[in-house]
Amino acid sequence: MQPFPRTFPRAFFACALPVLVFASGLAGCRKAVAPPPKAVKQAPPRISDADLAKWKPNEAGAIMVLMYHRIRDGEASGELNRPPAEFKRDLETLLKNNYYPVNASDIVENKLDVPAGKTPVALTFDDSLPTQFRIVTGRDGKPHIDPNCAVGIMESFSKAHPKEWPTRATFFVLPKEGRNGEPFGEADSVGDKFAYLIDKGYEIANHTSTHSSLRSMKADKIQWELATARRAITKMLPPEEKHGTAPMQILALPYGKLPRDKTAQAALMQGTNGGTSYRHRAVFLAAWRPILSPVTRNDKKFTDAGQMCPFDPQRLERVKPDAKNADEPGTFEYWMKWFQKNPSSRYISDGNPKVCAIPVARQSSVDALRVEASGQILQAYGGGASSKGKGGTGSLSVE
Repeated sequence: MQPFPRTFPRAFFACALPVLVFASGLAGCRKAVAPPPKAVKQAPPRISDADLAKWKPNEAGAIMVLMYHRIRDGEASGELNRPPAEFKRDLETLLKNNYYPVNASDIVENKLDVPAGKTPVALTFDDSLPTQFRIVTGRDGKPHIDPNCAVGIMESFSKAHPKEWPTRATFFVLPKEGRNGEPFGEADSVGDKFAYLIDKGYEIANHTSTHSSLRSMKADKIQWELATARRAITKMLPPEEKHGTAPMQILALPYGKLPRDKTAQAALMQGTNGGTSYRHRAVFLAAWRPILSPVTRNDKKFTDAGQMCPFDPQRLERVKPDAKNADEPGTFEYWMKWFQKNPSSRYISDGNPKVCAIPVARQSSVDALRVEASGQILQAYGGGASSKGKGGTGSLSVE
């Protein structure tokens, strides 16, 4: 069993490539130079009819973004707490029903590298609470990840299912500011924890500086909240940030409330304060509905009579696990049952990130410009035919 490193190992490698210089030393020698071969035009990517029939992809369907807070025993399950045993069951339920974890930014940027037949799901954690990532002393007297904190549970689950469940989740974190304590509650390991999360493929994102409601805030105060948080958290992140999504690129609103003022709403996406600038790719609200695919039109008429959240990066919704209200819209439990009864509304991957495969019946809901901006080829199908249209983690382990 490996101990938790107090100083996260960093290696910087320099690679010098030799430059070969060719020169002719034969005077008066003249040789004809053959013209370069013509580039062979590649056929665009395409999903085979056999795979379409097998997987029935629908990359215009809906995706759940789950919202978690505390993960602890001794408190009943509710919208702000999920006991460890129930969180483990959530992962088991998702895996059993062909879901596949991604970071929230993967959805926002349409970088969904998901196996064929699987549905992406994003697990998000608000407030950087101690029960999300905690260090304990193991039987060997050394520090280890608590197996009952969120990260410990996800790490163990991923080790048990390495191909089906990679380590992915988004942490909307708070700096030590105002009433906030240290991120994840342990001052001497904050930097190591951030480094570990990034190295393992998790995502660090913005949740403001003081966790105050932005509902009545003016634009200048919002800019202070978001720029201060970015500045404080960035200082604690490793400089050799390795994973594909830069940190602090998306925002989750405290209490899920948008500012009333339009100018203040614009400040959620970009702004500057104290010499620090920020630019968010998306803003997440509180829990209610799954969001439609990032290639769909931002149009309410394609939302299954309002049951799904349109893909609007400035106001994306999440789903809350809440066993007490399992039959109420807005809960994870409700939507799991809903998708079992309505599988055609769910996002199903075609397995090829370069292709956006959709049933013909869903083609009108797709925004061709969004597909093109993602570098994808649209392939609509139906009626039996189709048409084109990790690094090392140091010595940290779970006890």
